[in-house]
Amino acid sequence: MVKKVMAIGACSGVGEILSTKGYVVEHVDQKNVLDVLKKEGVEAVIIDMDDTARANVIISGIRHLYPGLWITAISGNNDNKQQSLALKSGASNYIVKPIDEKNLSLGMEESQTSENPSPPLAGDVEWQTVFSTEAKKRTVPADILDESKKIFPSRFYNAFFVTEYGKLEALRTERYNKNFSVILTHIEGFNNLKKKLGKDEILAFLKELIKTMMETLRNCDVMGMVEDKKIVAILPETDYFGSCIAVRKIKKAIENVTTKGEPYASIIFSNVSYPRDGNGYGELLAAADKRIQEQREGLWLKLGFENKPFWEIISILLSGKGFEEKDITSFDIGKGLALPSFFLDRLQEMIFQEILRDPNKKGILYLGAMKISPNLPILKAVDTIGVAATKIFIVGEGEEKRWNLPNATPIYLSDSRLLETFFIFFLGEDFSYAVVCKERWGDQYSCFHTSVPYLTEGLINKFQKEYSLQEQL
Repeated sequence: MVKKVMAIGACSGVGEILSTKGYVVEHVDQKNVLDVLKKEGVEAVIIDMDDTARANVIISGIRHLYPGLWITAISGNNDNKQQSLALKSGASNYIVKPIDEKNLSLGMEESQTSENPSPPLAGDVEWQTVFSTEAKKRTVPADILDESKKIFPSRFYNAFFVTEYGKLEALRTERYNKNFSVILTHIEGFNNLKKKLGKDEILAFLKELIKTMMETLRNCDVMGMVEDKKIVAILPETDYFGSCIAVRKIKKAIENVTTKGEPYASIIFSNVSYPRDGNGYGELLAAADKRIQEQREGLWLKLGFENKPFWEIISILLSGKGFEEKDITSFDIGKGLALPSFFLDRLQEMIFQEILRDPNKKGILYLGAMKISPNLPILKAVDTIGVAATKIFIVGEGEEKRWNLPNATPIYLSDSRLLETFFIFFLGEDFSYAVVCKERWGDQYSCFHTSVPYLTEGLINKFQKEYSLQEQL
């Protein structure tokens, strides 16, 4: 397959250097750049900044339309300011002339001259974890590499490219005051896979998994490998809730891939956003990795909540048995106890105050009110919030009546369990909180509460599914 590189400007010597590496270099007039990119299978762009008018504008335009394309800027100017501006505009790297075979890298190749070579291409990704627990100490057999090159999608990038793109996206979002998100996907159980499946079946599974995830994400999203068993996706101009939606879509899309009789592997997703969770790509990746570890050690996976219905999960959490977690607590309130029952009202006020603190921040809030009636205190409290980006739903039994609730949506559900259960599920951009209190007798309640975001989100997902509610994240 011909590997085509577009050259903008003079780019003296570039054609001769790259031709020895198997590339075909096409020199394109500045005015025809976008037309050629639309029609041709260009794998990289080289732009001579000394011979191109408004070079940074061109770089920025290409990067916006083709976020995964490698762009090399070359110049005789060694000024740090110009180099920084080119990188912020979207250049993948900046090379100072004179250009030679050693310094002209397109990021699509593994350097053979560096003492610390770049990570391999997407097709060469270190899936050797499938075959060895000591993957980092051993190499993949040549036949596996040859076959993997054929099956991985062409837009599934290597670790070097994804890292560089992540850094550039952080600079761009900082400059233009935007958001971007990172989704980290951790695949476990490969050691069991090699016992159950043959080599061809494992490669087919990986191919289908990656392909399905890429088809679910947008064309502007960049996806690749960061290290063994971890896939990363960078979502430009996407806030935290947007990344939550993306994760939900991916989970649904891969259901048929990950489960064929029994799960091929355990897949954990972690999503983080700039600037909510970090000030740069490296910090975001570290935060996402930390959250994967938190999920692995958390109740949701340990107690198998993913495969349990909503009310069974609630029963387990209220029992307080089988777990000891610092961020989740079972407790009792009510008659003769330290906390009076109006403590529940105070919890609602706390959430409303959080929404009022910054009404423009997105969130989702489910309030279980047992029974919805016109004199319900919650209804009056909601009116005081005003217009907010948080979606508020009041859940309970009652006669379906059209009240004027501009700031909330009542959900009438006929279920006796709701008459004895009070709950708050709040998932916001800055923090999350969930509390469930079930009436026992004489104004006494058994309760639990948590600030773990994945547990809160999981409860919301289960609740929506249990009652066939429209997904609102």
